[in-house]
Amino acid sequence: MSSDFILEDPNILLPEGNISVEDKSNVFPVQLRCPHCMVLGIMIPVSSGFKYTKSATNGQRLGNRLLSAKIMRCPNSKCGAVTFVVSEGEVVFGCFPPERLAFDASNIPQALLGTLIEAIACHTAGAFRASAMMVRRLLEEICHDAGANGKDLHSRILGLRDSIVLPQALFDAMLELKAIGNDAAHIEARAYTTIDEEEGRISIELALDILRARFQHEDLVARLKSRRGSKVT
Repeated sequence: MSSDFILEDPNILLPEGNISVEDKSNVFPVQLRCPHCMVLGIMIPVSSGFKYTKSATNGQRLGNRLLSAKIMRCPNSKCGAVTFVVSEGEVVFGCFPPERLAFDASNIPQALLGTLIEAIACHTAGAFRASAMMVRRLLEEICHDAGANGKDLHSRILGLRDSIVLPQALFDAMLELKAIGNDAAHIEARAYTTIDEEEGRISIELALDILRARFQHEDLVARLKSRRGSKVT
């Protein structure tokens, strides 16, 4: 859940006032996608935390907010890993390890999967330009995997239409992702003057849509047909 303000100093681990101990029984529950198992759930406090203030703004100074920092455990019985969480009420400002975008890795070739994981790791760390560059590399690898040729990535994406079947919208998305990746890598390219968290997240989500259509949809349809056939009497 997002807040309607931002912290003036984004370092959430740097208190601006006195630190006070927070009893475990008073820790506000927070919903988080576990950075370890990727399951979304209500995290469980495992020890007393501590509270401290940080100044906030929404265009004008709002005064201090009282943040809570604590160690919490994943509610997934198959995981139970611990995460350090900083929040105000149910609004999470950050966690360590960082929360990551979740995805299904089935049937994605290992080389492409490694690049996708790097793109997500960069995004999680706030390195949004680096994430965009890794998404661009992922496009290169998709073209290589399909045997699409051309003098540059643009021409290889255009040639990809003759190699694989995808909705036209996803081919258009590839060209847009290429443009964002170019801006991330070259100071001369200015279609995107900045690449922020949302643009980075949308880029990864589009890349995931391309990978699903390329490597997972056919298998899902086959599995559905198989199950339907097994129920025919």
